[in-house]
Amino acid sequence: MAEGPSRAPRPDAELIAEVIAGDRAAFDELVERYQRRAFSVSTRLLGDAHDALEVCQEAFVRAFSKLDTLEARERFGPWLMRIVANLSLNRRRDRAAAARVGRADANVGELEANGARARAPHAALDDKELLEELSRAIDRLPTMQRMALTLFAIERMPQKDVAEIMGCSVEAVKWHVFQARKRLRERLADYL
Repeated sequence: MAEGPSRAPRPDAELIAEVIAGDRAAFDELVERYQRRAFSVSTRLLGDAHDALEVCQEAFVRAFSKLDTLEARERFGPWLMRIVANLSLNRRRDRAAAARVGRADANVGELEANGARARAPHAALDDKELLEELSRAIDRLPTMQRMALTLFAIERMPQKDVAEIMGCSVEAVKWHVFQARKRLRERLADYL
């Protein structure tokens, strides 16, 4: 049995107007449209799926409660990702402050172990080890560099959207991505 022609997705601005008019199903459609990207961004910024899920839930609640303040309704996606990114960074900062001493000791030991392994001549790492080292190197990037790299290079978002999410210019996004890649090349030089 043939199905009817598929309907083009409704524009965000149209859905937002319906949500403001009281249609909860329209908001459910927005959640469905953006939940995977929101979760992916938050997971990459936090490194923890459970925390990312909580951040995403909070982000959608905040977006719903502030939807009537969004002037550029066609820009809902970048606006939501900015909420997700800010909440993720706040969660990361809070988590880091609570465990600063323990993490510092663990990181020193990890860096010493990795440094010794990296200095070994012709040390070969398998793909899993390289990905783990890359993940650790990304985690150690400054916040703005990590966010720019995550959104642009990993999530493949346009620079304009990344700039809007980060609250900076496109040129600043380019600079942060460049600096992040430079630092990663330096940190991973012994592994490549």
